[in-house]
Amino acid sequence: MTKGGIASGFEVLTWSRFLKDVIDLARKLQDTEFDIIIAIARGGLVAARLLSDLTGVKRIYSLHIEYYTGPSEHGSEPRLTGDSSQPAEAARAIVVDDVVDSGKTMQLALSHLRGKGFGRLITSSVYLKPWSQFTPDYYSRVVDRWVVFPYEHFETATVLLKRGYSVEDLMEIGLEPAVLERLARVVGDGKLI
Repeated sequence: MTKGGIASGFEVLTWSRFLKDVIDLARKLQDTEFDIIIAIARGGLVAARLLSDLTGVKRIYSLHIEYYTGPSEHGSEPRLTGDSSQPAEAARAIVVDDVVDSGKTMQLALSHLRGKGFGRLITSSVYLKPWSQFTPDYYSRVVDRWVVFPYEHFETATVLLKRGYSVEDLMEIGLEPAVLERLARVVGDGKLI
């Protein structure tokens, strides 16, 4: 890959920035009543746990929906592969994801959950892409680049290396040096690739 502009396609989050944005989301939710948090796994799990801590809502369930296969790559349609939520007549649930990109994952989650008897379904996401077909009820901020979450630096580095990015490219993007060092040890001989 060539230098110059590589990093502009990515928004690499630190734990501190991610926490700040989840706290912002929790502030926006402060007057919204809900009894249950439903995380869209995998990405929404961390945000849901933080929201649980910030709001005091302890009941967390998850939906596992597969769609993305790597940065800016996804299958044709999202598919539900797991559901730990319990039918909850009259309960108010908030559905949480880390990012709403196309909106298809959130729409699938809502479609699935509507038939389960929840009294109210509220949608939320830490980040929203400006081109999304779906806007959640609550979100922290709009981001127009590929978001690399602090809990997925290793996964992202692995995918980008397979696509031909260099270690220097990954450093320019802003991936954690400790992650790149760990990746070099896993790959072997201290060399990436």
